[in-house]
Amino acid sequence: SALLLLPIPSLFCSSANQSQDPVVLGCLAKDFLPDSITFSWRDKTSNLTNAMKNYPSTLNTVGTYSTVTQLSLSASKAEGIFYCKAKHPNGEKETTLPAFPPCSPEKSIMNIYPPARDQFLEPYKNSSITCIVKNVCGSTLTFKWLKDGVLVKTDEVTDSKTFHSHLTVTEKEWDGGHKYSCKVEGKNFSDSRNTSKVFECGEIDCPQGIIVTLIPPTFADIYIRKSATLTCRVGNMQSTEGLNVTWSKKDGKPLKTTLGDRKVQGNGRFTVDATTSVCADEWERGDEYTCIVSHPDLIFPIKNTFRKQPVTDSRAPAVYVFPPPAEQLALREAATVTCLVKGYNPPDLFIKWLSNGEEVISSKYINTVSIPELGQSKLYFSYSSLSISEQEWNAGNTYTCLVGHEKLPLQVTQRTVDKSTGKPTSVNVSLVMSDTASTCY
Repeated sequence: SALLLLPIPSLFCSSANQSQDPVVLGCLAKDFLPDSITFSWRDKTSNLTNAMKNYPSTLNTVGTYSTVTQLSLSASKAEGIFYCKAKHPNGEKETTLPAFPPCSPEKSIMNIYPPARDQFLEPYKNSSITCIVKNVCGSTLTFKWLKDGVLVKTDEVTDSKTFHSHLTVTEKEWDGGHKYSCKVEGKNFSDSRNTSKVFECGEIDCPQGIIVTLIPPTFADIYIRKSATLTCRVGNMQSTEGLNVTWSKKDGKPLKTTLGDRKVQGNGRFTVDATTSVCADEWERGDEYTCIVSHPDLIFPIKNTFRKQPVTDSRAPAVYVFPPPAEQLALREAATVTCLVKGYNPPDLFIKWLSNGEEVISSKYINTVSIPELGQSKLYFSYSSLSISEQEWNAGNTYTCLVGHEKLPLQVTQRTVDKSTGKPTSVNVSLVMSDTASTCY
């Protein structure tokens, strides 16, 4: 007669919850026949039969059996890998499992929060610095609080997901500028954070919460790319975890929003730029755009709206180009060509240099920011200096200062100078657009 192969056990095991004590590991054997099975547990060094508990098997609807075995250990002994073996008349199987699920320390988050100012107004004049750690593998963390490097408090905190520790300080201590440190240590985590009144912002009346700033597009961006990049800058964040920023039009239609990399501020907090691109024509005609910021530290989202603001007393710039001074050329080392731009409003413009008609890389020249003219509160000036070699100048190359401003007749003008003429010439031009310039429909 034919040999009938009967099913042998299938084993399914589960790890423990990290906050349990004792720790319980489970192993399920299913789909076996006949109803005869024995279990054993072990670690790498010894058998653990005395710590296990077996449950009666149950008959499944398909005629096979299932049962469960458990291993109970104290949390202090639940380290490493454990082995569960099932023996059955038709064969045996063994499976391995860790006491705890694999740890992912890269997902851990640690923040320190300064004391709430309103608590200092209460009778005791006290408030609390808070240290929070999230998503840590392990059941216990030790928090050490230091004041100016001296240990003042130790907390041992047990939790399953979020760990908190608080240090009470007086208003006098906080205003005294003392440095407070929170050092956290655990089996799978170690980190520290510092805070003080001076460290938080460097000012007496400094902002404690999140700050949202809207930054309009630059004229260079609008002119060259034919699109306007709007920036919503979210700053003074303790953490970027949970940050969400969305741009939308006035009618509520969402715009594609890109979050940049976070940057560390001087006070140790973080800033993130959220940008979107819109058609230059829409921005120029005054369309309205809204940035909405939500964050776990905000009770309500921050909603800011802006549009291009009209400029009164606007004026196109005058452009002057100066050849290198004779005294500098006499040294036969370097030569500096200078471009002066003055008498313009609004202050946003761009300056570029061309050599023999080809654009010069920006590292070869330095542009100043727009500076208010003396006695002319609504007019600005700036200048740019191009550094070349004495040989390049004497070779007869031409150097062109290209200036873009929204009030120029063609939005751009240029002046050129070279050794042979020594006199700058002026002409209005239209700058060639990049092939990647945006198109609006």
